[in-house]
Amino acid sequence: MKQILLSSALILSASWASAQSIDFQSITIAQDTFLDGQDGTSVFVANQFEFPVVFDTTFSYWASGFAMSTMRDTADGSFVNLHSAYTADVVSENIYTACNLGSGPISFSTSVVFDQNLLWNSLEITNTTYAYKSMLNGDAFAKKFGGPTGDDPDYFMVRIYGTSNLEVDSVDFFLADFRFEDNTQDYIIDDWTEVDLSTLPQNATEISFKLFSSDTGAFGINTPLFFSLDNIEYSLVGGLNDLNKNEFAAYSDGRQIQLANTLNANYNVFDIQGRLLYSFQDFSGSSLNIKPKNQLLILTKETSEGVSVKKLLH
Repeated sequence: MKQILLSSALILSASWASAQSIDFQSITIAQDTFLDGQDGTSVFVANQFEFPVVFDTTFSYWASGFAMSTMRDTADGSFVNLHSAYTADVVSENIYTACNLGSGPISFSTSVVFDQNLLWNSLEITNTTYAYKSMLNGDAFAKKFGGPTGDDPDYFMVRIYGTSNLEVDSVDFFLADFRFEDNTQDYIIDDWTEVDLSTLPQNATEISFKLFSSDTGAFGINTPLFFSLDNIEYSLVGGLNDLNKNEFAAYSDGRQIQLANTLNANYNVFDIQGRLLYSFQDFSGSSLNIKPKNQLLILTKETSEGVSVKKLLH
């Protein structure tokens, strides 16, 4: 709740929002090729976010993570075509990331300390050709979705987690869904599709992905654990310079934060990423003992009259 309180104060006092896009166009790669770590790369960087990739040199295969791709092969549904997104527009020249969850959930993240609120907006997702054709037709390892009659209630779903220091939340998106009573409504995603991420936690600097399927066996999920991502959108809203309204009297003497008019007030202390460091409830003293030194802090003061915000170098 305190995270939401701070975020609301930031947004209300902000006068601008900066839209950002992770579209991978800054990565150099030839058309109809891919980069999956064979050259020793372990992390791709796009717009300050890191996308790890794992290539197993012992057995020479792409083990997991995010590969960069410009592949446009929507015909070959075999395991030799792991890096192609299944899309309607096969003539466009576009860089995207193919995602492999072979060894479990995968994540991209940033260590950048933003001085604005980070709000996730959306991303575009589609199946890979390998996964699409496997669900459509079945293969040596996985079943045809819907089964022989089309009545099997199969599904293939990705759960997208947003993780901040204060909370974790998720969004579910079905890459295929055959659970409808009317089989004509069954579908397998076959083009770039936008997914709304606005319910993920604010200031979540790590986004993770986990896959679920109705087709499972003794060794786990049979459906190929692949999908493709592009155009990951977020916004940076407000900033420390916007925290200039409804301020209250407070200053640091280098040891404590000295306060005035504190009777019947609750105080919360956050770092500049919005992480709650301390909470002082029903406070009636005149100073706060704060251990972190030489950093910029954000204080909120909550009384019966409302919430005030103060930025302070301590």
